[in-house]
Formats: sequence, structure tokens, C-alpha cells
Amino acid sequence: MRLVIDGRRLTAERTGVGRYLELLLQDWATSGAPLPETLVVLHDRGGLSRVPLGSGIQAEVVGERWPGLLWERLALTSRLGTDDILFAPANLVPWGWRGPTLLAMHDTLQEVLPDTFPWHLRWRFGRRYHLSALRATRILVLSESTRRDVSRFYQIPDDRLRVVYPAPAASFRPQGGDSEEVREARARVGLGSSPFFLFVGKASKRRNLPTILDAFADHLQRHPDHKLVFVGPGDFEGGAMRDHPSILRAGHVPEPVLRGLLACAVALLYPSEYEGFGLPIVEAMAAGCPVITLRRPPLVEAGGDAAWYLDHAKPVAMARAMHILTTDVAVRASMMSRGFAQASQFTPSRFADQVKAEIRDLAGYQPPVVRGSKLRRGSGRRLERERSRGR
Repeated sequence: MRLVIDGRRLTAERTGVGRYLELLLQDWATSGAPLPETLVVLHDRGGLSRVPLGSGIQAEVVGERWPGLLWERLALTSRLGTDDILFAPANLVPWGWRGPTLLAMHDTLQEVLPDTFPWHLRWRFGRRYHLSALRATRILVLSESTRRDVSRFYQIPDDRLRVVYPAPAASFRPQGGDSEEVREARARVGLGSSPFFLFVGKASKRRNLPTILDAFADHLQRHPDHKLVFVGPGDFEGGAMRDHPSILRAGHVPEPVLRGLLACAVALLYPSEYEGFGLPIVEAMAAGCPVITLRRPPLVEAGGDAAWYLDHAKPVAMARAMHILTTDVAVRASMMSRGFAQASQFTPSRFADQVKAEIRDLAGYQPPVVRGSKLRRGSGRRLERERSRGR
């Protein structure tokens, strides 16, 4: 029996589902993969550097130039055998696959907020996500809120659903202003020594970017030296603030830059109407960055009692929170302390162990007990061959 992992989201850029999977692989490379033989099937050669060698983990690039749907139906399924188990961390199960499958569903955004998508995307992906949920043997969800949504929208019984919270990488941690990552992050974005607020994520309607801009415009009247940094893909209409010199658009940044920014921001602004969980909240707290967000069920699961919650995305309320976090040292210190405690509940090892346990349970696999020696490492020869071809 072999574990085959859909690695389509492992690309040169570290975003979303790719980071979710990469964190699992990094842990399994040292703690032991779920099954003795584990194959990660990649669509993008840039993902090779994100698959660690060791513990029986191998990787293979197939159908590199094929469009996504063709890759899923032909390239991925060509690497699946009748005795394999599929781990599908990207919401989708290939059409022709009927073997045992552990599916990760990150959210039900198209069902909860349908107006944020064009009709053709709702029809195409909503239908595919629903069919994938019906085909999967077991489904991992990122929060209790998402579990309720998957059960309600896709009619999945509770005994097929498992809540496994994701975790920030251990590298998200507090850093002093003179640390290398902080200095390089400030230089990369062009911040100089200015205090700043940070937004992380795709520029989408549900994340209330106009509220952030209006709140920052209010904040600037009292703190004219402050900046606002947007990290992530996408563009947005900023009105009068669109080209303001105090607003910096960084786009996608490497993870060390993200860590450096979180470690020195005044606060993370994350007024999202809906997320599957809200990992940026936990990453910020682990880095010592206070968080201003909305009181929505999945975001409260992420933030616990450590975030500053707004009941509605109102600029006046957000600007007030920004001002207090700028000027009140005691409030800021209290939020940071509670944030560290909240983030400590979400560890990479716990996350990886829980997913590993679900895969092994699905496979009926019991790892051998090895006494007096460490786990034997896998050769990773196929991965090494692929890497040599890409050089």
C-alpha cells in the first residue's frame, strides 16, 4: 500500500494550500511519513524544492505543461494504483478515482458568499467541490465552523468529517527590530523605520479592503508618519487612497519577508467576513503581532481571546482600535501575551501527527515498533533525479 499526494499547489510561490502541505511534509520527513512509501505528484517543477528528502518521501513532476483539469484527470490518476490511498489537500478529487481518499476541504466560500464569485466559477468549482466531498472516504476540515458548513451544504455525515487545525511554521516567532529578517523585510517593502499596519491575503471583496483604507485615512490624521502595507495577490479600488504614498503594495513576498513584517507591524488588519480558519491570525500572534479582525466563528476559533474583535467592518471602530494599539502600551502588551498563549495551541507537530493518524487509520496501517534505533530514512532517489533534471 502506498500514499499518493496531490501536490499541484506546491509551486515556487508559497501560498495557501501549498504552505499547508509543505508544513506536513517537513514534519513527516523527520518524524516518519504516514505510510512507508509516499509519492508526491507535482504539476510544477518549482515545487521540487518544497518536498523534503527522507522517510520514504519521493516526488515526481508529471504533465508539467498540461492545463489543470487535464492534469488532474490524466496525469495525477496515471500515478494512482488500485492499492493506493490518495491524500487530496486541494479541495478536489480526480473524476475517475474511486479508491480510498483523504480530502482536505479548506472552506465553503462559494456556498457561504456566492455573490463574491462570477456565476461560471460558482457553477464550475462549486459542483466539483461538492462531488469531491461526496467521493472522499474521509474529509479534513480546518475548523468547527467549516465542519458545520461542509455538513450543511454538501450533506456529508459527521462520521466522515474530522477537524484538524492547521498551524504556523515554527519560524513564526517574535524578533527584535534589529533582526536580519526584520531589517530585510523593511528594506524589501520600502518602509524605512516607519510604524505600519499590515494586511495579508488576496485582495477580495469579503476581506473589506475599503474599510481598511478608510480606517487608515482616519488614523493618518493623528499619526501621519504611519504606513499601511498590503501583502498578497490581487488589486483593489482604493478611491482617493489608491495612490497615497503611505500605502505600500508588496504583492507576493517570500516567507522570510512575511515573518519579518509580522514581527514588527503595529497590528495585522484582517476584517474578513469568512475564512475556513484564518491562519494569518495565528501566524501573526506567534510572531508577537496583535490582530484586529471580525467576530466571525472561524476567526474566533483562530484568535481565541487574544484578538481585537469588531462586530462589523466599520472604519470608525477599526480606526479606534488602531489608535489604541499605537498609543496604549499596556493594551498592546496584554494582547501580545494572550496571542502567544493562543498561538501555542497550534503546533506543526500536532497538526502533522493528526493528519498522519487519519491516513494510517484509513489505510489500516500499524507502523512497526523500532526499539533502540531511529526511523530509517527513505532514499528519495526519484526526487533527486527530478531535481538534477531541473538544474
